[in-house]
Amino acid sequence: MDIVYRFDPNAPLVRETVQSNAESLQRLSDGNRRFARTIDQMQRCCQQSGDIPPMIIPMNPLTLGVPFISGLAPAHAPYALVLGCADARVPIEHILDCSANELFVVRVAGNVLGLECLGSIDYAISNLRESLQSVIVLAHTECGAVTAAVDNYLSLTDFGDVGLSHAVRSLIDRILLSVRGSARALNRHLGSIGKGHPRYREWLIQTSVYMNAAVTACDLQREVNSISTKRFPVAYTVYDMAFTRISPLPLNSSAELPDEASFATAPVSSCEFISIADRVVERILAYADTAQ
Repeated sequence: MDIVYRFDPNAPLVRETVQSNAESLQRLSDGNRRFARTIDQMQRCCQQSGDIPPMIIPMNPLTLGVPFISGLAPAHAPYALVLGCADARVPIEHILDCSANELFVVRVAGNVLGLECLGSIDYAISNLRESLQSVIVLAHTECGAVTAAVDNYLSLTDFGDVGLSHAVRSLIDRILLSVRGSARALNRHLGSIGKGHPRYREWLIQTSVYMNAAVTACDLQREVNSISTKRFPVAYTVYDMAFTRISPLPLNSSAELPDEASFATAPVSSCEFISIADRVVERILAYADTAQ
């Protein structure tokens, strides 16, 4: 299978502006579906024999982020701000099929909010509000920072993370709220089995990934509201590395889910968090039953 990047010097160079938060989220959702279909096609090619038609990907100065005229930098005009994880397996522009200058990306382990992250977000909200339409938290499955927080929570000793640096402990502390809430949700559904179940740690990590995204989105919504008079509704989602798709709820296959939204709005109350945690756990346990 050939993947061909094709540059057409005669193609019109007109940047499509994004006019609303809804349009921004739809473009990102569509972009992830394109990315996932590309991966699906590549995976099928590995299992097929014979001639396979090439995949053509059009390129132009806009998608590459280079100036039209040498020496003249393009205007900074992203339509979405994305707070994501630093994990090298989650290249945000790739999984959302976005070109240069479409996303303002802030990445930190565990997609948590720290002062430096807030400084970058403050800059984007204050200086790019003419083009910016949405603010998003993008987490991912198999997150190392969340796993470390879960292992710290499950540690049999009182000071299980004492050997970690102050900076790493600070990062883990920001995630522990999500881990504790996820543990309560699991215990509500597992009953007396609780921590004794052999897959408890696995399920706690999975649940905590989704709840950490929701908690960060809630915190980020408060920060955004304090920075700007323009309303930016914060959304969150999780990239499933096994199935290459984004969703605010766990997935169980690589099939597209057109009836489900790719993003969820940041929760604002404890009741919403409990409801989200219960839905996440119900999905995880239902998929576990199906796999047996």
